[in-house]
Amino acid sequence: MSQKNIKNVKYHLHNYKFQQGTTIVEAIVAIFVLSFGVLALMLAQITAVNTSINAANQGEVTRAVQNLVEEMRSQPKLEISERLDDAKLAKIQFIVKNYSEYATTDINVCSARLNVHLINTTLKNCEINKNGNVRVTWGGQSLNDNDETDVFSYSLTAGQS
Repeated sequence: MSQKNIKNVKYHLHNYKFQQGTTIVEAIVAIFVLSFGVLALMLAQITAVNTSINAANQGEVTRAVQNLVEEMRSQPKLEISERLDDAKLAKIQFIVKNYSEYATTDINVCSARLNVHLINTTLKNCEINKNGNVRVTWGGQSLNDNDETDVFSYSLTAGQS
């Protein structure tokens, strides 16, 4: 082989070593990695939206229950009750607040009294008892309707703040 042919071979090998650009395999791997990154961001976005909806619903229920309890506190039905003292010698009379006019276990009546507007969910249970305890349960906001962990509740008694 002549000197000229050897130089040409080296020159061609040298060109292949410094070749720039990507192969189709590299491009496919890059698209694959990028798609996983985008999917992770989409999942984070869905989680953030669901958390925001949960917070909005909890705030709405809290506001509605506290407004109802304030109304109940401002207009209680007062009754005089009696009991014996510890020595069982004398009767002690005291005033008891009775919230029986507000009491209901009907979810429609309770929901109407609360005037609550939930996002992407429904009330599961709503009850007000004669002692002034208001308890509200809601759920079903997640994408999977069979999720048992997706149930929230809030309760407040008219004697508490």
